[in-house]
Amino acid sequence: MITLPESLEKNWYTRQYYGTVAHNAKAVYQKYMGWYDANPVNLNPLTPSDSAKKYVEYIGDTGEVLKKARADFDKGEYQWVAEITNVLVFADPGNQEARYLCADALEQLGYQAESGTWRNAYLSGAKELREGTTTDTALKANSSADLKKSMTPEMMMDYMGILTDSNAAQDVNLKINLNFTDTDPYLLRVDSGVLLYQKGIQADDADATLTLPRVAMFTILNKDEAKQQETIKIEGDQDILKKLTEHMVTFEYFFNIVEP
Repeated sequence: MITLPESLEKNWYTRQYYGTVAHNAKAVYQKYMGWYDANPVNLNPLTPSDSAKKYVEYIGDTGEVLKKARADFDKGEYQWVAEITNVLVFADPGNQEARYLCADALEQLGYQAESGTWRNAYLSGAKELREGTTTDTALKANSSADLKKSMTPEMMMDYMGILTDSNAAQDVNLKINLNFTDTDPYLLRVDSGVLLYQKGIQADDADATLTLPRVAMFTILNKDEAKQQETIKIEGDQDILKKLTEHMVTFEYFFNIVEP
């Protein structure tokens, strides 16, 4: 296990209040060596849910597992209790006893964590296990005008590429000139469902040419047809925006972190 030298560990300004040695050492290793730890068992593992179900199948009596986990909890073995009960949760998310015991273990880990970010993660997991994943739409962060103004065309097109379901759009091939009124022009292409772009390029054989201010790209990302008509001039294929956005997905804002 990697630790800081005592001379650094004892100083308040090198304490692990935010990042931690265990956390950051993994990131450094993965930056230079990648995620693979050389154990071939880990090359293509089962999904957490499938693996958990097989564990439970082999273990047998989950009630006995929970009994032992409660005993280990009383001994202060919170990390192990969190691990084994989370296996039970992934095998059966409706197992309330496993959920609550896992939440209790995570809560204790959070109370003990020196790192603020670790504490937040532990307590967020405990809250989800007890209350479920939040669906409070009031918590969603709306894109501010300042954020939109600061995004470059490259950022917006990269995001568009992330939103595009390449499998669903595998037969889509488009070529679009983007003639921005307030920045450089771009050529936007969709080749077999993959979105690509080039700065300063316009194609004579483009399917359509769009004349628009940079911020109007958000009307494409948001699929706001009314705003598109107000802000974007289309020469060529008038259905080009529908074809471009047809396979763009909407990400779920909230998602599970300690359950399937």
